[in-house]
Amino acid sequence: MRSLTVLYDSTCDLCRAARVWLEREPMFIPLNFVAAGTPLAKRRFPQLDVASTLRDITVIDDEGSVYRGAKAWVLCLWATRRYRAWALTLGSPRAMPAAKRFVNWVSRHRGQLGAAGWVLRRMG
Repeated sequence: MRSLTVLYDSTCDLCRAARVWLEREPMFIPLNFVAAGTPLAKRRFPQLDVASTLRDITVIDDEGSVYRGAKAWVLCLWATRRYRAWALTLGSPRAMPAAKRFVNWVSRHRGQLGAAGWVLRRMG
């Protein structure tokens, strides 16, 4: 794996803050960010459902495999130098169900979290 493309909702405060945070992290694997639903995203990934990519973070590896939700977040963490160990823990069969529940909860409440500025203060 040489690089990952991250499709994210560029209208979401939480998503933008996560992008900025990840861009500042030292990486083992480079992350390339593309705003979901844009002409570029549609051109590069015509097989993906636009609504799905706006609803859940979506990561595509350089071989074309697609990861969504918690698996996508774990893969983003795995790409970083600082959080790879966390990714290995969260991606384990024992921890992944809890990671999925957490990511799903955050996804459902991302508007309120971002609007409140909570995420921006913690990630910025």
